[in-house]
Amino acid sequence: MGRSTGGILGHKSKEKIPEYFMRAALTEDCYDCLPTSNSSYGKWFDGTRNPENVIWSLVVSHFNEDGFIDKITRDLNDSVLRNIMVSFKIELHEGETPDKRLFAYALSKQFYAIAQGNGNADDVVDYFYKPDAHIISFPEYVERTKSKYEKIETPFSDGEERLLEDVYVCNILSSRLAATRNRHSRTQEKTIQNANLDLISEYSRKVILVANGGMGKSMMLQHLFLESINKHMQTGLLPILIELRDFSENNDLLKDHIVKTAEMFDRKLNSKKVMELMTSGKCQILMDGADEIDPSDMNAFQRQIDELVDRYPYNQYVMASRECDIIKAVKGFAKLYLRPFSREQSSALINNLLEESEDEAIRNEITNYMEGEYLQKHKVFASNPMLLTFVVMKYPIVDPFQGKKRLFYRTVYDAIVCGHDEEKKGYSRVFRSAQNAEEFTKIFREFCAATYIKHEVEFDLDTFDEYFNNLVAKDKLENPKIMTSKNFIHDACATACMMYEEDIKLLYIDPGFQEYLFAQYYFLAAPEELENLGRTLWDVPVTDFDGYDAFEMLYEFSSEKFERYFFKPYLQSIFDGKSEIIEFISFLRHGYREFEYQVVDTDIVAMCVHKNNTEWVPLKPIIAEPSSIIFSILLGHLNIPSFLSLAVLDNAIKYPEFMTVGIFGENYFDPSDGKNKILPRRLLRQDAYDLQAYERTHAVENYVRDENQHLVCFGHEYKIDFDQMLEALENYSDLINILKSPEKDVWNAYCTVKGYYEELIRKYSD
Repeated sequence: MGRSTGGILGHKSKEKIPEYFMRAALTEDCYDCLPTSNSSYGKWFDGTRNPENVIWSLVVSHFNEDGFIDKITRDLNDSVLRNIMVSFKIELHEGETPDKRLFAYALSKQFYAIAQGNGNADDVVDYFYKPDAHIISFPEYVERTKSKYEKIETPFSDGEERLLEDVYVCNILSSRLAATRNRHSRTQEKTIQNANLDLISEYSRKVILVANGGMGKSMMLQHLFLESINKHMQTGLLPILIELRDFSENNDLLKDHIVKTAEMFDRKLNSKKVMELMTSGKCQILMDGADEIDPSDMNAFQRQIDELVDRYPYNQYVMASRECDIIKAVKGFAKLYLRPFSREQSSALINNLLEESEDEAIRNEITNYMEGEYLQKHKVFASNPMLLTFVVMKYPIVDPFQGKKRLFYRTVYDAIVCGHDEEKKGYSRVFRSAQNAEEFTKIFREFCAATYIKHEVEFDLDTFDEYFNNLVAKDKLENPKIMTSKNFIHDACATACMMYEEDIKLLYIDPGFQEYLFAQYYFLAAPEELENLGRTLWDVPVTDFDGYDAFEMLYEFSSEKFERYFFKPYLQSIFDGKSEIIEFISFLRHGYREFEYQVVDTDIVAMCVHKNNTEWVPLKPIIAEPSSIIFSILLGHLNIPSFLSLAVLDNAIKYPEFMTVGIFGENYFDPSDGKNKILPRRLLRQDAYDLQAYERTHAVENYVRDENQHLVCFGHEYKIDFDQMLEALENYSDLINILKSPEKDVWNAYCTVKGYYEELIRKYSD
């Protein structure tokens, strides 16, 4: 090739080339046995002198095949590689890409053969450079692995088996976590749809698939395996799927997991053959359950995976795990995140799961149910493959409108925490923080109760630890030492799939589980604890809670406990020992706290409308909202509207001490219907009392004025001070009589609630 180029980068002289190959073949501790003069290597190169037999014997006994292959692969000159391979009688078809690693492997066999022959050997490079040999060598492995992995037991279907390809819907893979996409807009996001190992390798040959519990990590690895093994006869690539949950520091990742798994399906894939394939870069190592490795074995795994990848760098490695400490320390692996299902993917999975069902009505019913109000609030059930599968396979048992929300979450919780992964053969769910699922649930239930009542649904680690450290039940376990915060987080996220990690936060996979376990905790609580909880709800505003599902589930657990320890003490504080009038005012004071009403002078409105040939735009009614969650729950239980709107009180007494707003009007032309109108304008109390000052600082040119050019006041708004009213009832008798009028919703609500309280007294007289 001339002195300007060479087959080995950086080694062109006749002295350096023999030395290079000898050093490549031996480990460093053997270098002292090699010649020290360049002339010896030059004579070897020219053939005027051969290496002594002792040198060849040293190569045979200490041949460093892995190191030889690594070094040759690294140093072969790509620009002349094809010419070199032709010189070794390797036939390359037009357009065929040379396999440098496989060629280095063949050269290692040639060099070792020369050493065995003390400098003489047949040409064997073309024999060992046979990519096709890896394609046709393992039909038994293909047949047996396909038989194992092509079918799955459909989750939550009592062991029903289906072909994976008939059921599986592939998650979109993304290079960025969903929550961080907007914050990293400058970085281009890589997405992979319909993932296979080829597409993943284009992104990186070393990848960790990251997702929360139930997102389908294990099933995706199975899908990737099958997609590859189906092409094995054409590609020669050998996928090997291993389980990491059984890894320990006493294991060898290569021999005890990769080789053992391969040999289990084909005896030809012994340790030597697998290592040859690994050396040639022909393996695709799929590793499931990295997050299930015991923490005590974490360092050993991290060390071994680093060594494995360094020793066999030309293979593809795909690991599946939730976000956890063990993968944070794995170096050199890129992350791809499994995205939650889109609406289209959810529909596809529903159709796949129900494909064998001939009842089209059932499909439509389930689809409508998934898109209904309840599960739209709990969207994780449509976007998480495991939860969606559960709902589909258990419908209509889990329909909370046919049954109960409590039963819905009870069924889902038990299936996930106790039953999920039962289809994974040989896998017994192991909790790190507890002896079993029952013990874990006992602690998790108290955690949910403590956090729900504080309106906490996401936590940083410090906040999480604060709640965890205050849990009482954890100190009463059979083995409290293993119930650490770190173990508990692992179990909540990975084992029970009830929570997940996102960035630096921990969140519930769905708040409904928190609500359910809160309700269950207080159903099991002592009467004193339950009554104390009820009292705390007297002053908690409705807005602190996202709906009443948790309390509805508690009521479903025991209507007697709810009535006895929640409703009865609350109503007792309102009604006991009072006259009817004071009861009524106390009802308003406790139920609504701030009660507002409007007084509009209809005569003045009629006069201005007639005079100016215009229309009056009615005031928006003032809504009286429940002041506490307990009162709101009570109203809902009694089918009383939660929000009351007190009609305009034309004949109400005007109480200056309660006045908050003056009602004025502004002339306005409405282009939508071409009419002149008077829009009500609300001026605060101080402005209404000092109109001259208001006019100096505000634009009031179009306000309605009387003949003396004074701003016309059409009425006022009032906020009742119930404490002030109770101090001088005689001053407010007219207002009380109006509120008590039977046609008013306020009085009807009072009567209904009082009647219910009297019923509770009779029911729970003890």
